[in-house]
Amino acid sequence: MTTAPLDVGALWLQTLQRALGRASHDVKDALNGISVNLEVIRTRAARPDAPASAVASFADAAAQQFERVANLIDAVLVLGRAERDPADVTATLRKIATLCSASPTSADALVRVIEDPTFGSTLTRVPGDAMRLALAAPLLDIVVGSDRARRASEVSCTIASDAHTVEVTIAAAGRSVTMPEGIGEAARRAGVHWVQDDPTLTLGFPRA
Repeated sequence: MTTAPLDVGALWLQTLQRALGRASHDVKDALNGISVNLEVIRTRAARPDAPASAVASFADAAAQQFERVANLIDAVLVLGRAERDPADVTATLRKIATLCSASPTSADALVRVIEDPTFGSTLTRVPGDAMRLALAAPLLDIVVGSDRARRASEVSCTIASDAHTVEVTIAAAGRSVTMPEGIGEAARRAGVHWVQDDPTLTLGFPRA
């Protein structure tokens, strides 16, 4: 007896849950950092003769950690909602990269989105869940791989576009990026195509 393949919506939900599991550690670490820094600020500021310089570095650290949490929450809220059609590849990739990317204090991989504003619109006629799935699944695999030393290198997502297709090329130094097993066929049925040119993976989304 063969098992029917999961539909795109179910596959996207599984992938989003993986991304949220990764991001949850970042949120907890950042909130803990904010709490610690604010307590230091409160304690030092209570001293009558304490100069502002005594708390400046702790305030900066808390502000950076707050920005990280705010960006993560924004990404969760956007990706947790139904995607508008036609979906915007660039806007969606930015949010997925935020969830997948490590914090500045982590030893894991940072994810960088490289875009050229001269390309204009990056709307696609691929349904939103399929577009999200095709972007997030290979990106998650490359940043949460089993080899911690190798996954620490930066991952880049380069966006290009022509009259017919929006392309995203995912690359990671010293590592091969692949379309995960079980995801490829669902994405292909939805209109996504890709080229595996080791070590990079280039995804193509027909323009709207």
